[in-house]
Amino acid sequence: MTWPVLFAAFEVAALVDSLDFAGHYDIETATGTVQVLERVLSTHPTCIYWRDKGGARVRYASKEEYSPYEDDPLEKRRVVRQGMYGYLRQARATPDVFGLVRGECSRRGLVFGIHTTYEENHRLSWSESNWNLAHPQFTCRTRSGEPCLSTCSLSYPEVMRHKLALVDERLALKPEVILLDMCRAGAWGVHREYVRPVCERWRARYNCDPPADSGDERWISLVAEDVSAYLRAFSERCHRAGVKFQLGVRAVEKEGDTMWRQYGIDWRRLAREGVFDDIVVMGVRPDRTRPFESTEEILRWARAECAPAGVWFNVSMYSMNYGVPMYCSWTKLSAGVVAERMLESARRAGCSGVVLECVDFKNYPPDVCEALSKANENERQRK
Repeated sequence: MTWPVLFAAFEVAALVDSLDFAGHYDIETATGTVQVLERVLSTHPTCIYWRDKGGARVRYASKEEYSPYEDDPLEKRRVVRQGMYGYLRQARATPDVFGLVRGECSRRGLVFGIHTTYEENHRLSWSESNWNLAHPQFTCRTRSGEPCLSTCSLSYPEVMRHKLALVDERLALKPEVILLDMCRAGAWGVHREYVRPVCERWRARYNCDPPADSGDERWISLVAEDVSAYLRAFSERCHRAGVKFQLGVRAVEKEGDTMWRQYGIDWRRLAREGVFDDIVVMGVRPDRTRPFESTEEILRWARAECAPAGVWFNVSMYSMNYGVPMYCSWTKLSAGVVAERMLESARRAGCSGVVLECVDFKNYPPDVCEALSKANENERQRK
């Protein structure tokens, strides 16, 4: 599938978790939503990817994740604004936040996308999936039987149906692109797939008990069957709707493969199958003695491995996943200079763009924003 008009020469996609702004704006209102967008625009993005859930609480009216909690009366004037995150009714906000953001993006010439997560980020009672909690029979477990209450296993047909119904709900919000972020997987991993269907498949295939070591290649391959089936079905739904599908991964590595061993994702095979249109590299492990050069080499390698799919890179102001602060600590350069060098590494490697993960109220300082403002300007001058 080609995207002749939707994406420019070099994109800057701002990933926006509106909940991060709840202490500053009333994000359940149209005014507050536009204020969030205006603040995000200081990073000079060409694309806006709005988060559709946090923890597991969806931020639109959902049939799949409906919670009676949303209908409880709440007098917000009695709640200190900084402490009200668990009380927000984003799924019942008026007007429809996603329709509002989509309209604002259209008016401003920006691509509107959705940033969705594989599973829950925060294992707190108020942020865990209502559906998962209501279906404990599908809960993921370790080999010792420890449950992962925030996650249900895709090996159950009922869970797959639920997850794909959520994809259909996201597509109904009319995004132009969906980024499925596999880095935000909560506590899930192949070590938590010791559930009945997977164990039964193992015994039928190998005529023995499941391995004690979840790093066993055969075990990872077994779990990967379910994960790959989900990603293929997710992609098919997006492409039928004319929506671009991007897959976010924690690292791409020439030596070793974190995504395979931790999550059962063979991203190179999925790329060959055309499952995703772009892989979004949320972080690499550079050689800290030559961070920019080694970053470019890794991204160039990833691009060759993924062709014809594109590669995007993460220019993050978080230290996790080797963001700007880590490069600053290695090079003793300012954040603005580091951001500019990271952008240049991505361009030179042939990346299609970068993501900003995530744009919070003040985490991208003025010098970094200035570097980002040059991203497409530099590209236009090259042309």
